[in-house]
This record gives sequence, C-alpha cells and structure tokens, in this order.
Amino acid sequence: MARAYPAKNIYIDIEGVILTRGGLPAAHLEQFLKYILSNYRVFWLTTRCSGDIKYTLEYLGKFVPAEIIPLLSKIRPTRFSIDKTEAINFGDEFYWLDDEIFASEKNVLDKHNKYDSWIEIDLMKNPNQLAHLIHNKLYYS
Repeated sequence: MARAYPAKNIYIDIEGVILTRGGLPAAHLEQFLKYILSNYRVFWLTTRCSGDIKYTLEYLGKFVPAEIIPLLSKIRPTRFSIDKTEAINFGDEFYWLDDEIFASEKNVLDKHNKYDSWIEIDLMKNPNQLAHLIHNKLYYS
C-alpha cells in the first residue's frame, strides 16, 4: 500500500545541504534523507538538476557512499531557467532548504508570503543541522 504524503513539499539544494562546502556528505545525511522521503514530497532545487536526475546522481556519486544513491534517486527533478523559485509550486505548502538564495528569489518568496518557507542551512555553523531539522522544524506527526 502506498504511503500517503502530507501536503508539504521539500525543495533541496546540493552544495551546502547534501554536501558540505568541502564536498563531504553532510552529517546525518542518510537518516535525514530517509526521514524526508518518508514524510514529504521531495524535489531537487539545484543547478545540478535540469529536469533529469541522471546528471545529479552521477555528480553526487563522486562524493557520497554508494548506499546513499538509491535514496537520492527518489528525489524528484525540477527545472528552472534563472531563479530557483521558478520551479516552486506556490500552491502547495513547502520548505526550501538552501544555504543561500538570491535577492530576486527572496523577493518572489516575499511576494507569495512564503519567506518563512526557506530554511537556511549552515553546516559550517551547525554540522548537525540536518538531524536537528528532522527532530524539530521538519518533525511531522
């Protein structure tokens, strides 16, 4: 029987979220991916995915353990031209996990009254941020 997903989407970047700025997998990555994939509809929101996750997975395969790839392959692709906000469905509730966003993207979030949907990820400041998120902000009961 298929699992019923909540009404929330998660949009996720790679650099600074999945990978640290040093190119290492983020701490607690496997636990984090299992949690969000079980409780949310998850989408790539990265320049490393343009409608097809093949390149995304090839890229990540250089950095993450092989056992993580099947989890990453469950994340749905998106496509955008300039701003990542082009790929966000503003009709659905969502969280956007990214280490930084452009001023133009902040403006679009503000326009849609969704600025609080962006969760700034700072793995340098908080290496355990992904674990913290699944036990707090992203906790879904």
